[in-house]
Amino acid sequence: MGQANKAVGLKFIEALGAGDAEAVKTVISDDVVAVAKGTGIGAGTRNYAEIIAVFDMFSQVTETGLNPKIVSVTAEDDRVVVEWEGNCTLVNGAQYNNQYIHVFFLRDGKIYKLNEYFDTKLTNDVLGPLMGGAAG
Repeated sequence: MGQANKAVGLKFIEALGAGDAEAVKTVISDDVVAVAKGTGIGAGTRNYAEIIAVFDMFSQVTETGLNPKIVSVTAEDDRVVVEWEGNCTLVNGAQYNNQYIHVFFLRDGKIYKLNEYFDTKLTNDVLGPLMGGAAG
């Protein structure tokens, strides 16, 4: 179970890095809930449709994708934790280089719950201008 769950978590990160909404649909459940911790424009709770919209947004605002660099992956029972770094160039030429931890909870091989941790101030400052203050 651990290796299969790791593969699901990594596929999510790869899809996010590429802004590939179709790929992420294969690893999230219809009732998925994602909670981005923090207080910035990237923070909040998202459902299935809102998660897909975030993937679409990244495909539109990045020149290079997020280019995920995996730092560590841990799996235990139904939980996978992925620590990673994203480094990209945005369509306005700005660099968006953030650090992330995603905690995935899986049921029947799909993600049904996700907690996200990242620098929301950086998201405000760098992505905010491209999103009119409403990034993801």
